[in-house]
Amino acid sequence: MCRQSATVCLIKPPSREHRELPGTAARLAALPDPRDRRGRRHTLASVLLTAACAVLAGARSYLAIGQWASHAPQDTLSRLGFHARGPRPGWLSTTTSRRRP
Repeated sequence: MCRQSATVCLIKPPSREHRELPGTAARLAALPDPRDRRGRRHTLASVLLTAACAVLAGARSYLAIGQWASHAPQDTLSRLGFHARGPRPGWLSTTTSRRRP
């Protein structure tokens, strides 16, 4: 923490305790997947990370999350955990993003 404010100082490197904390992707990967094995193409962590990125970008509905995912660049989707497969490789369909567990 900076002396002048209650916010975390961005100039100092993170402490050892903060560096050892698992990232968001690791925490989401530890969640149990409640979905049926049939028809499951993407990992739960990649779907949740995509939804989180879309919401941070301003998406306010399942449809908006699906549209964000369909317009996202391929390198962004690969960083979120999607793999290339099918006619539109690695893309998350709007239906998948709206489907509830």
